[in-house]
Amino acid sequence: MSKEVKTKIYQMLEGIEDEVVLNQVMEEVSFYASNKDIIDNLHTEQVIELDKAIEEADSKETITWEDFKNEMNEWRKK
Repeated sequence: MSKEVKTKIYQMLEGIEDEVVLNQVMEEVSFYASNKDIIDNLHTEQVIELDKAIEEADSKETITWEDFKNEMNEWRKK
């Protein structure tokens, strides 16, 4: 089974010509191949912020996608 899956992945990769897409795939594969947890590279303050953000999301303390896009557009203008 594993060999079949790898062969399919190789075939899909061979069909990708866009270097940006290939770099994105490489970043994703690198993350999963490293067997590391993303938290391993965070400082204590960052872990606290992440926990807070997760709690807010769980409590539905979020903004809409449209509001987020608007905020990002405003941020880019600065």
